[in-house]
Amino acid sequence: VVPPSTNPMVTIIDDESSSVRFTEQTYSGEEGGVTEVCLVLNNQLDMETSVTLSISNSVTGYDDAENDDYSGVLTVVTFVPPNQMSCFNITFPDDTEYELVEAIKLTINTTGSGLNPGTITEANVIITDDDKPQIRGDNTTIFENRSPVRVCVDLRGATQSTS
Repeated sequence: VVPPSTNPMVTIIDDESSSVRFTEQTYSGEEGGVTEVCLVLNNQLDMETSVTLSISNSVTGYDDAENDDYSGVLTVVTFVPPNQMSCFNITFPDDTEYELVEAIKLTINTTGSGLNPGTITEANVIITDDDKPQIRGDNTTIFENRSPVRVCVDLRGATQSTS
């Protein structure tokens, strides 16, 4: 026989879990612009919870972004009930340098959050350039049936050579 306790305690275990994911696998924006990135829960939670985001400036198939190519990426995203979605804006500062298409990768880390990873835990953010390479050269006259002429062109701001 167990004697009755003077301080009985009841523990309730919440068996409803939720997962978190990005709303898109790819977001994009142009220099001088802004794009909104959103994370969403598949079930509403009763308490506030947060996940962390890691940022990589290297994405296969794109030029590496520099830290000054974007701003506003959150490293901690918080969900406050009853909201099942949390968004933030990434700003792409304008510059005058011609660059190839760059990208960053965002990755959700659910460790310690009580959330499960959802279907899209990595998202690429594509940064397109609004600058065009400038072609500069001297005027040259070429006469038919004469010696070959060499023309030199200076592509100001170009970061890739073409032939």
